[in-house]
Amino acid sequence: MEDRGPFDRILQPEPVRERDRTASIVVAAAVVLGLVLLVLVLPPVSLFSNGGGRAAVSGPVSAKARDQSPAPPAGYEPVSPLFDLVSKEPVRQSARLTVNLSVTAHDGDRLSLFTYQNEEWRRLADAEAVGDGSAAAGEVPLLPDNIAVFRQANQMRAVLGSLPAGAELDTQALGALTTLNIGGFFPVSNGSIAGDGPQLAADVNVAVAPTIGTGDQDQAGALNSILASAELRSAHAQGIVDFVRDGGYAGIDLDYRAMDAVNGEGFTSLARDLSSALRADGKSLTLTLPLPSQQGGEWDTHGFDWPTLASLVDAIKLAPEPDQSVYYTEMEAVLGYLTPLVGGSKLLLTISPYSHERAADGVHDLTLTDALTQAGLPAAQPAGAVAPGATVQALGQNLAATTGGSDLHWDDSVRAVTFSYTGAGGDRTIWLANVFSESFRLDLARRYELGGVAITDVSTRGADAAVWPAVRQYAQAGEVALATPNGSLLTPSWSASGGTLASESGASVSWQAPQETGEYVLTLIVSDGVTRVGQQMAIRVESAGAAGGP
Repeated sequence: MEDRGPFDRILQPEPVRERDRTASIVVAAAVVLGLVLLVLVLPPVSLFSNGGGRAAVSGPVSAKARDQSPAPPAGYEPVSPLFDLVSKEPVRQSARLTVNLSVTAHDGDRLSLFTYQNEEWRRLADAEAVGDGSAAAGEVPLLPDNIAVFRQANQMRAVLGSLPAGAELDTQALGALTTLNIGGFFPVSNGSIAGDGPQLAADVNVAVAPTIGTGDQDQAGALNSILASAELRSAHAQGIVDFVRDGGYAGIDLDYRAMDAVNGEGFTSLARDLSSALRADGKSLTLTLPLPSQQGGEWDTHGFDWPTLASLVDAIKLAPEPDQSVYYTEMEAVLGYLTPLVGGSKLLLTISPYSHERAADGVHDLTLTDALTQAGLPAAQPAGAVAPGATVQALGQNLAATTGGSDLHWDDSVRAVTFSYTGAGGDRTIWLANVFSESFRLDLARRYELGGVAITDVSTRGADAAVWPAVRQYAQAGEVALATPNGSLLTPSWSASGGTLASESGASVSWQAPQETGEYVLTLIVSDGVTRVGQQMAIRVESAGAAGGP
């Protein structure tokens, strides 16, 4: 029996006895239909003779395994040699390749077809184990010059955390972070780096990779000037490399979302130069890129070449979708587009410890405590002093229906506790970020098999969201515990230092003032299911004449 070659089939031909006949039928049909078909339905490409040497092959494609292969792309391990493919005639059509493996693949292995071009690996397609796991098959859009199969390595998922300049690190993050991105640095028009990062304690034991970004229009203008000039790009790349070396950093993180789309090629050129220099030093390179947007049936990547950039960097952070009402719709569409294009292992989903408020002027961040404070703002009707025994309607100003509010409730479509109210500028909506909401986002990263997550702010300011236990579980075990808050805990509760409450729960309750004059305190407590925030409101009870006076 003839030894099986690394490529069993191209475009999956029929068994040997039918091949010649099938090829003739296919070609004849192509002529009749006027289609241009590449004749790839040929006998299997056989690379090795019985003695193990290279064998003559029939058909337009032959292949030979290299004695040595370049180092695998980050996060992958090789499961086949790198095969050089040789074609007598140019091949310009998609093909299904079946490649013999050097190690056995198992169910659940995440396999990919890669090609090595211009001294870098480029992912072509997903692959699947076939037969007894001794081969892998996948579709490629064009037959490449060479092909190899890689398996995603089992490793702890990456957790990158951003620390703004002047902020204090939340020490709870240290048990989960794999890299700390410190902010405060920006590009200067001559290509150099400027700025000051946050001060870190001496005992902070985590890899540090500064983020260079653009915080205003002047910095964005400097960035685009750099990207438009080959000379300035070269100076900028060298400036970044020197910055990393001089600071003893583990790598660099670029947030160049302010790039003009016309400078996309310049950005790719910069990334290529940085990738080469930083990898030679054993340093990392990560990017934050804006989400592609869908225009009809096409995707607009805003000038960023995702496949090429993914091959050059260790990871790409997906910029967050600010409008929480469409978060899952938008993010799942984006991930459905990007993961086949670049591989999920190169993508990091952004997780935020901050709640979000949408108003007429856009979406703004606020802490969980601030969000609950806004929810639990107490008010009284009538306002001011009241007579002994009077009835007062105590209410949550932003939760009661009578004042244009809605109750705190879990919204399945956004996977978060939310409420709406009427405030400055009109209607406003707040979505609360906590362990419940962010666990569902961690699960999104798990479901799409991403390389990890990026936390937008790991300072003490966002500590009240308490997301770190969930992040650690995801990073270390790849598991996420999903739960929704107990609905009864989302109902506001009331207490009073005197008088009588008709009910101790609800967005609006009646309070009867006592007969004794004096100042009484009503307390409104609201909760997201874990954290409780209380606010007090003082009501003065005065005699009828005093209460009704000026």
